[in-house]
Amino acid sequence: MPRPEKDIPATAPMEVAELARELRALRRSSGLTYKDLAGKSHYSAAALSTAASGKTVPKWEVVESFVRGCGFTADLTTWTRLYQNAAARAKAEEAAANVRIQATEGIATEAETKVEERGEPHQPRILAPRRKPVPEPEAVRPAQPDGLLALVQRFMDAHVQLDAHLPDEPQRVSSLTVDHVHTALALCTTPEDVLNVMRELVANKGLTIGDLERRSRQFYPISGATFAHVLNGDELPTTEWLNIFLRACGVDQERTLIWHYTVTRIKIAHLRHRKTPPPLVATPGEPNPKTERWSTDDVHRLVRVLIAVVVVVAAVLAPVIQLST
Repeated sequence: MPRPEKDIPATAPMEVAELARELRALRRSSGLTYKDLAGKSHYSAAALSTAASGKTVPKWEVVESFVRGCGFTADLTTWTRLYQNAAARAKAEEAAANVRIQATEGIATEAETKVEERGEPHQPRILAPRRKPVPEPEAVRPAQPDGLLALVQRFMDAHVQLDAHLPDEPQRVSSLTVDHVHTALALCTTPEDVLNVMRELVANKGLTIGDLERRSRQFYPISGATFAHVLNGDELPTTEWLNIFLRACGVDQERTLIWHYTVTRIKIAHLRHRKTPPPLVATPGEPNPKTERWSTDDVHRLVRVLIAVVVVVAAVLAPVIQLST
């Protein structure tokens, strides 16, 4: 019996952990062991297990071989996005670590300089292994992962580091929400935004469509096909469906309010900005300036009005004419 996989490290960046969870879920659904999967791909069982460990980001060739070996024959767009997000986050983490190393070395050098200026006896220090030159922080421009949750997570990480480095700076931004899911929902403006956060919530919880179907039975049974249809669609779910989905994802009841508020806000905005198109055919009795023409009755009516005007004018002018003659 194969040994169970070790848990994904809690310190793994969100995008790296998401890629590892999806790879693990795909392998479990295929019913293959890593040894079986190695026979269907060009990589060893150890390399495939490391790719799904969450400790590092594998090469794209390993991910592609892993997915195809599990029998996945559809388009790889989703897997490409997962890989690019994980690679971008790992590169950003590496750049941040290099910046911290440079800062630490700079502080140590400054301290030694001050000791020499005071004339204190020089204490030999143990030299660290030589490292490869690191580019300046301004030159490091990692690719940005997509997805509201990923962007909000990067925003919060940056400000946490700012708080740590500048605890007494009055101009720093410190009014951050602890729950980045709430922040992402506050930024949603379209149904697609909400559906993206819903999909990312499922991925962050490490759930599959089958897990959602099983969990929903304690509230109201919803099939996996329905879950997949809504999550992959483009329309906002109903209030009842959304509540069951959130409970199946393990969201506490008191934390579902922001979800319902966001969905209701977007639905109201959609209704307010929706414009009813004009009818293609004019309503009976309503004039249509583009197609209206003079009818025979209209011509006869105009002639009668003109004759009446002529008669009135003649009656008024007749006495004047007689006096003048």
